[in-house]
Amino acid sequence: MLVDIEQFHAEEIRADPGGGILPPGGRGDEDEAFLVLEGDLTLRLGDDERRVGGETWAFVPSGVPYALAATDNAPTRFLRIRVPTTGDVTDVVVRRAGGVEGEKITDRPERRATILIETDSLTISEFHYGPGQRGARPHVHHLHADAFLVVEGEFTFHLRDGSRSLSAGTLIVLPPDVVHGFDNDSSAHARCFNFHMPSLGFADYLRGRNPGFDQHDPPADGGVDPATVVVEHLSQ
Repeated sequence: MLVDIEQFHAEEIRADPGGGILPPGGRGDEDEAFLVLEGDLTLRLGDDERRVGGETWAFVPSGVPYALAATDNAPTRFLRIRVPTTGDVTDVVVRRAGGVEGEKITDRPERRATILIETDSLTISEFHYGPGQRGARPHVHHLHADAFLVVEGEFTFHLRDGSRSLSAGTLIVLPPDVVHGFDNDSSAHARCFNFHMPSLGFADYLRGRNPGFDQHDPPADGGVDPATVVVEHLSQ
């Protein structure tokens, strides 16, 4: 277990080749998503099987029976996240990251933003920033949590008590009302996945269609103590 807060649960899971990982089931109160970090997964949905390779997200809504198994080729390592469901979707989504699939909101050599998963309960976006690219200025979300998984390079996160540079393999989770911002202050490219839960229309905010999105200037009192921020490092 990496993170266990009200809005977001995250686990890093390893499995031997050919081994079953999660038995058939489907939680009625949570939506789930999986990111394959190493190897391959087989996602079983009744009589249907879908191969989920590296750098690929799979989203399974609450109540959808499924099972996961590692392929026979090599050990598998993946991230599993769970968020409280809003019951708005019933479709399973499998989408490859790295700019291969998803909706590109921005697509320039120095900056790319891609929406991979978009539901009411969870939005997963992928940000690719060139050297020195500015991200979001310090702000707060009152009604939802925000999280980032750095997968390439290094991002600097700005909190009330100072800035922290986090490298690839680091997950940071920011509960509601914690002031935060981020930039790529390095001289190399950096890439991360960003999670908003619940989404509250974050994808539309990126599209420029949601001016009332839950994003606000830092409060005069500095917001919630940044000691509530969770920072975990995935194994390599």
